[in-house]
Amino acid sequence: VARRLAERLGVPFYDEEIIAMAAESTGYNKDYIRENDEKAPDYSFSTLFSGFDSFQTSPFAKVQEEEFNIIREIASKGSCVIVGRAADYILSEERHVSIFLFAPFEDRVRRKLQIHNTAEPENLFDVPTAEKAVRQIDKQRRRYYEFYTDNKWGGREVYDLLINTSRSGVNGAVDIIEA
Repeated sequence: VARRLAERLGVPFYDEEIIAMAAESTGYNKDYIRENDEKAPDYSFSTLFSGFDSFQTSPFAKVQEEEFNIIREIASKGSCVIVGRAADYILSEERHVSIFLFAPFEDRVRRKLQIHNTAEPENLFDVPTAEKAVRQIDKQRRRYYEFYTDNKWGGREVYDLLINTSRSGVNGAVDIIEA
């Protein structure tokens, strides 16, 4: 939806591009940034006694801070489409439209199966594996968003527009947003 909207509007699109930009500016490996992208820090009891200086900025925190700075920078250059990463919150002082796309769980599992199995035919997902993956992604995104924003992920009071993509379809969602 986001990519098609950006193409239709003729504006820059940012998703994976933010990972590449963060890798370039921090010097961290793209894979490290991708692994930790849109994840809340995991503070476990064991880290309290690990000897890690809690006042020292962790590589994880540096990556998140850099992604936030990148989002502010690209938004300051003009209209664009940014996917996720709490951009609505980061840009809350700027003029923007925040949109939350959702669909029933079963539809998202079906979509995950189709996308994954098309992209990786040598490593096919079955339904239980796809269900687990969708639950994990939801949990990860929810934790990330709520950790950094203190807002409810998917809460209607936070977004300007919520769209059920199972009802609208991808092109219908793009049409709604464009309108």
